[in-house]
Amino acid sequence: MSRQYFFMGALSLALLSSALGCAIAPRSLPVNTPQNTANFQRFNTAGDFIEKQVDQRRMESYLSVFTGKAPIAPNAGTIPERGGVEGRAMTRAFLTTTLKGLGYQVEEHSYRRNGANIMARLMAEVPTDEYILVGAHMDSVHNAGADDNASGSTAVLEAATVLKNLKGRKVNLIFAWFDEEELGLIGSRYLARDFRKQGLKLTSAHTIDMLGWDADGDKTVELARPGGIIWDYYQMVNETHGLNLPLDRSSTGSSDHVSFEQQGFDSVCISEEWTSGDTTPQYHRRGDTYETINTAYLATATRLVVAAVGDLALQVPAPVNARFQSHENFPQRERHFHTGYDMHSPLESLH
Repeated sequence: MSRQYFFMGALSLALLSSALGCAIAPRSLPVNTPQNTANFQRFNTAGDFIEKQVDQRRMESYLSVFTGKAPIAPNAGTIPERGGVEGRAMTRAFLTTTLKGLGYQVEEHSYRRNGANIMARLMAEVPTDEYILVGAHMDSVHNAGADDNASGSTAVLEAATVLKNLKGRKVNLIFAWFDEEELGLIGSRYLARDFRKQGLKLTSAHTIDMLGWDADGDKTVELARPGGIIWDYYQMVNETHGLNLPLDRSSTGSSDHVSFEQQGFDSVCISEEWTSGDTTPQYHRRGDTYETINTAYLATATRLVVAAVGDLALQVPAPVNARFQSHENFPQRERHFHTGYDMHSPLESLH
């Protein structure tokens, strides 16, 4: 997670909308009526919710590769760290091999020398021009970066593993791993800008950053700056799928969701309790290793994302009382940062 914060007021959003010549974001999420609220089972069978396929052990296997605990392939090397060119290239190679093994065609979104995002598309069963993005940054600050952000990268890879089994998808999905987030959201900024230039109908972007720490064991998941009706939608899914996790919302703008927000797309960042302080004490330190990750919590929180994105892909209607909210319309609570390091000088921050 980057230390940079981007808080946009209503005026800034209005100016952005004017400059883009379009609405702030596509508003194509379906909305419930009293009649179809009772017909939730038309879209899901409680005994067969897709998030039940999320596998903690498989996620631990993915996580072990991202953090350099296990090799990227049999008889191959391990990722030394994901801040430098070599480590990020190895991470892209691991993602490419794994995604191809799952049956995906892999796209490398190169935007500058030594800067490239990885993407895979899961097309809907019925042709459509609508897309939902699930993404995470794959780089670190010259450390193992287990929580920041191998946890998010693992969650997105697990989502790609599971959601391809979801039947009846009506919206296309994009799974993305962003490069160079730690240098200022660079990879996601380029990708979001390109999506806007392409006129991609991206109905929502769900980014995951730091999802592996839960010291108090309360399983709380933080949703940062959820735009449009995303906050109400996650609350609905949390209840209808029987997950019943404590959900917190914040105004944090320190990760890749801001890149999509600034291009007019509804977005949200899913994380551990970054703002409330139940977050790794090893943030941007060498101690951010595989062993510090609460993989049970990581799997539980990933189930929430898979359930929400899955329902969006099925076009399960939102609650009838869902209220549109601007990204900045959330509690203005700021995180007290660790001291002794600078995001732009990561080597000096590690000790």
